[in-house]
Amino acid sequence: MKSSTKCGYVAIIGLPNVGKSTLLNAMVLKKISIVTHKVQTTRTQIQAILSKDCSQVIFIDTPGIFQPRKQKEKALVREAWKSLDLADVIIFVHDATKDMKEESLSLLREISDNKIELIVVLNKIDLVDKEKLLNLIDVIKVKNGASNIHLISALKYDGVVGLIDDVKNKIPIGEWIYSKEISTNISDRSIAEEFTREKIYQYVHKEIPYSIIIETENWNEKSKNVVQIHQNIYVTANNHKKILLGKNGEKIKKISIESRLDIESYLNKKVHLFLYIKLRKNNYISSIS
Repeated sequence: MKSSTKCGYVAIIGLPNVGKSTLLNAMVLKKISIVTHKVQTTRTQIQAILSKDCSQVIFIDTPGIFQPRKQKEKALVREAWKSLDLADVIIFVHDATKDMKEESLSLLREISDNKIELIVVLNKIDLVDKEKLLNLIDVIKVKNGASNIHLISALKYDGVVGLIDDVKNKIPIGEWIYSKEISTNISDRSIAEEFTREKIYQYVHKEIPYSIIIETENWNEKSKNVVQIHQNIYVTANNHKKILLGKNGEKIKKISIESRLDIESYLNKKVHLFLYIKLRKNNYISSIS
């Protein structure tokens, strides 16, 4: 890489369920971070890499920041704040369908105090009328002083290109860290496990707790374009088995099919996916499928 290249870390920060993961996927034009209605489904710092023209942007998708009450919640929030240690640019995402309340303003002020390049993103603008948007912009400018505000709909890819261009302008000059072909620092196995977890939350998010764990037991590359994957779904209670199976096994079948399709799209390979439900209790695992 020549010295004219640019490379930088961009942290995506915001309250839970404002569309951070959807935005990340839109910016790299590839599904990497899972999207669900269940809050706090992004558990760790997921890095997605966009290498375009002379710029390499390393996006960090973080768990939503909120006021933690439990020990696990505190760990999630700490993980989110850790992303600022690396960041050259911060993207603060706010759901434009919601008012900018004190919780959001306080978070925005705290981020601003880091003296890092800040971009404020109002997401889901397709669901909001013009007057509400103008009021939100006014609140942000008056109460926070932030002036770099982008109006987007990550789901519809509206305004995303302009946001990417702004980010590329703000990252520093430097050599690329990753090769152009790499789109994430997360392993293929971990991505596949995340896709299955996403589908579980999609179908049973009210009944299944965060303690559910997905682990790859076997990953067999049958050929250059075919992979066979065996995943274990670990639950902490016997009644979760019936919930996940559904009537006549229909629910787990849907989860398996939709997860397989996402994995195939990501890997660009034919995938044979097998799911097994197992009980994890006091670190003891027994099969229940």
